[in-house]
Amino acid sequence: MANITTTTAAKFIAEVWTKKIEKPFYKALYFADLVLRRDELVAGGGNKINIPFMSTYNARDKAADTIVTYDAATETEIELTINKHKYLAFIIEDIVKVQTMYAIQEAYRAAQTEAVTRAMDFDLASLHASAGTNVAGGATADDADMLAVVLALDLANVPQSERSGVVAAKVMGDLRAVNKYSAYDQSGEKGLATRKDNLIANVYNMDIFMSNNVVDDATNTHSLFFHKSAISLAVQLKPTYKMEDSVDYIGVKSVLHTIYGLAVERSAAFVDLERTS
Repeated sequence: MANITTTTAAKFIAEVWTKKIEKPFYKALYFADLVLRRDELVAGGGNKINIPFMSTYNARDKAADTIVTYDAATETEIELTINKHKYLAFIIEDIVKVQTMYAIQEAYRAAQTEAVTRAMDFDLASLHASAGTNVAGGATADDADMLAVVLALDLANVPQSERSGVVAAKVMGDLRAVNKYSAYDQSGEKGLATRKDNLIANVYNMDIFMSNNVVDDATNTHSLFFHKSAISLAVQLKPTYKMEDSVDYIGVKSVLHTIYGLAVERSAAFVDLERTS
């Protein structure tokens, strides 16, 4: 006796598609919002920003009946070069737009925006090699590492305000295990470990953000702590969308691109916490 199965009756069974296209979980991006922005300086053109830096001078003792000594140091500058041009482009053939039930162009446009902004964020994260201090976090980052980070900033006279840290997921996991940051009997405050804005807490005057867009070079992950003025970003062309019809491909070409530059201005105000990958 033969049975009617899902195999024999496959042509009678409908397939259902969701009304919404699901997207990947994108990496959290923070660097561009935490560093010093100099966009206005290149809005009218040019490919380099020169940032003059004055030396630190020390007062002298004045001896009686002697002339003063005049100081004159050779001042320096930081160069911020506008040399990053990032883009993501697609051609969507007309047959796809005609036959699909989805807003396909909008979906790919969102992907372009995410890819371009993530590239900018990663370029900022990749400045870790220019940090003035490296703290070896070993296999587990702990409170001693955070104290070392803070000490490096304090020794460099970095202002207590506008300090931030962007850490990798494993480092965030390590810090969540430090009771003094989140336990009520240690902090006197409730809910610090479950804040909705991805902050574990304000640890030693530093807001800590978690992002998997920090650099992992297969040896270490590089979680970065810095003052706002330590790193500069100049976006000359914010992410801009361009489209044109393609007769050759019978479709629509689209590209999203941006132009920017970045530089470390104050390496002493920039600390790299290296945790074993």
